[in-house]
Amino acid sequence: MDEIVTSFELSLEPDTELAGVDAQPFSVELIRKSKIATTISRARYGSFQEKRACLLTFESKFIPYYGVRFKYVEVELRIVRSDASIIAYEPHQWRGKASTTLVQQTSRVGDPGVSVSGMNIGADVGYTRQSEHGEVKRAWLESELESTAVSWRLGENDATREGVPKPFQGALIITAEEELSIRVKYYVKLSKSADPMSWRPGYARTAKPLKLDRTFIGEGVGPDVDGVDAMEKEEFQLSSFISTSWDM
Repeated sequence: MDEIVTSFELSLEPDTELAGVDAQPFSVELIRKSKIATTISRARYGSFQEKRACLLTFESKFIPYYGVRFKYVEVELRIVRSDASIIAYEPHQWRGKASTTLVQQTSRVGDPGVSVSGMNIGADVGYTRQSEHGEVKRAWLESELESTAVSWRLGENDATREGVPKPFQGALIITAEEELSIRVKYYVKLSKSADPMSWRPGYARTAKPLKLDRTFIGEGVGPDVDGVDAMEKEEFQLSSFISTSWDM
């Protein structure tokens, strides 16, 4: 029997398709030395809405290399089997503390020209006008659900530039019979702290599906759920298995 994989660490690879987007790219080695550590903290089978289901919780830690931060992260968890589906998940969205940053705007105001003896002469007598205004920025989290996949997108506060909220915790209820496998994929944007306007894209994914089916994991992974059938109780809250109490 294969060993049950509940924790794994992925090294990032640069996204070569978008390598030319950044006008000031930095070394791809800074990307490869940044990592994402994922732990399947719970995989328990029970029933939900009178269907056989699996409660799955996990945590992702974003580990940047020295002098680099995670500016944006997209986490995708996909069910491999087509007859399984995600019927509930957390978190859905989150907004951090508001910060204000000044945005400068430059505009050119010019004279349309003068008319001399019936001819229009364009005179370059315009001037440059500068203005600034405050914009409210926040760290944020958004999500999108498909039948067999859920994606979470995390963004940093563009004013404070502290990186994305971390660690990230996700929880799902998946309708499943005996067999269940998942794939996890990450897409990121990394930025150098010394040059906050510079960024590079990268990605990481599991090399093969992670088997979490009932015959493979037996009684399950991680703490019990006070009797897995608690998922059928009205007071059951999926949100109690994750935390979004980021102080940022």
